[in-house]
Amino acid sequence: MISAVCLGFFGATLALVGMKCTKIGGSETTKARITCLCGLHFILSGICSMTACSLYAHRITSEFFDPLFVKQK
Repeated sequence: MISAVCLGFFGATLALVGMKCTKIGGSETTKARITCLCGLHFILSGICSMTACSLYAHRITSEFFDPLFVKQK
């Protein structure tokens, strides 16, 4: 989850730099490349978040259905 948050932050920062209305970032082709990199960061952030949530949900359900688990359900 920490990597997902970090990738999302860097993706948002790159999105601000890659916008057409900002003066930072250089030419239009450079801004287009920055925007594509921003999209890649957002996709990787989503994959990291989905992986972390899926692993946590698997752990919870496997503990719930384990008959030898003695803690409160």
